[in-house]
Amino acid sequence: MISGWLANLVSLLSLGLVVGAYVFVSRREKSYINLLTPIFLIDVPVSYLLPLLYLNWFGVEASSYAYIYVYATKAVESWVFAYAYTRSGTRPIRLPFTYGYANFGGLALFGVSAAVLAYLPILIQFRQDLLNPRRIYEQTRIGFGVNFYISSTLAYLSVMLILFSKKSFLTKAFVVITCGLVLALHGSKGEVLALIMLWVIFEVYVRGHRFRLAPAIIAAGAIAIAGFGLFAATMVLGTPVEALETISQYSDYTRNAMMLIDSNFPRQYGRLVWESNVLGIVPRALMPNKPEDFGAFRLDTEFYPKAIDLGQGAPAFGVGTQYADFGFLAIVYVAMFAALTGWLARVFLRRLTLTRHPADFLVFAFLAGIGIFPIGTGWLFPETLLVAMVLRLASCVGAKEVYRESIRHTEPAIMAAKLTNPHGLAGA
Repeated sequence: MISGWLANLVSLLSLGLVVGAYVFVSRREKSYINLLTPIFLIDVPVSYLLPLLYLNWFGVEASSYAYIYVYATKAVESWVFAYAYTRSGTRPIRLPFTYGYANFGGLALFGVSAAVLAYLPILIQFRQDLLNPRRIYEQTRIGFGVNFYISSTLAYLSVMLILFSKKSFLTKAFVVITCGLVLALHGSKGEVLALIMLWVIFEVYVRGHRFRLAPAIIAAGAIAIAGFGLFAATMVLGTPVEALETISQYSDYTRNAMMLIDSNFPRQYGRLVWESNVLGIVPRALMPNKPEDFGAFRLDTEFYPKAIDLGQGAPAFGVGTQYADFGFLAIVYVAMFAALTGWLARVFLRRLTLTRHPADFLVFAFLAGIGIFPIGTGWLFPETLLVAMVLRLASCVGAKEVYRESIRHTEPAIMAAKLTNPHGLAGA
């Protein structure tokens, strides 16, 4: 078992490296609020501050190997992403199909209406819990995915589209507030915080606002207060000791990873990753015999069977999921994945800078850790890219002018050629 002083030292060293990677990217971006902010604001409390609190209050039951491995992996992941994202010479890629800029507002209003209608059956069925959305969330974990996730996805898309539109301030406020209420009624704090971060990323990378260190600290503090308010509104904390135990549960991700590393759980050789990315996106309505313990959920069944039987769910396992698949090579897998994500983020940032289109913003936001599919399993980049393609086509409806991209070997590396669209639909 690792000693307390060594555990504190390892945690603080890893935290210093993660903060260093954030500062490195911030200086390159000339803004201390950037694409790393959504993950940073969640990961630092969950993976460092709360575990340190738990460690020094209750102690830790993990081997030195497991503890060092988990925090070394997190530090390596942050710096590999930072390097891949900031390296020069990354060229954008050309996407198929034409796109336009005419109907973002109409699409947003349609989307917010569809989001409300999609979630309405759940609200009617659980109307006695409207003032306690957390109860709705707990009762709709299984069997309600179609309504739950479609309404969330449409709400996020509606906010993105209305931000890019030329509608009035009141119309934009109506769409954003309505979508915020829909997401709040889902009972998930993360979905509401993601909506806030979506707007923040839009301000930085589309409207060009840059945050120096002091304003960034103030903005981060405001977001943290909003997050704490959401937390307090959905949790019963009780006495100070009970409150500490409840809050510390949100640091279970690192402890779960260490528990798995120290256990004798058999190696899965990629099975968990495959199931999470394949079975995770198949609706239960299309696959009635879909198992409940597929992918990373197998770990929940193995280590938290009682919680699963009660339908309460269980904390995630962080890097433990990759360790269950690949053993000590998990750090290599995580580093390669971070490099791919960082490269893709730079590619789509360059695209967004040139196109100023919500389809590219959608993909960039996903790579910044703000996904529009709150499924909780799998890497949904292909699905996000597919939705971006649909957005590009939908933006041509009613547009007098549409655009098609071409790649150049000189700067700018991508050009958009204007095409006439007399029928109001690309390809008509």
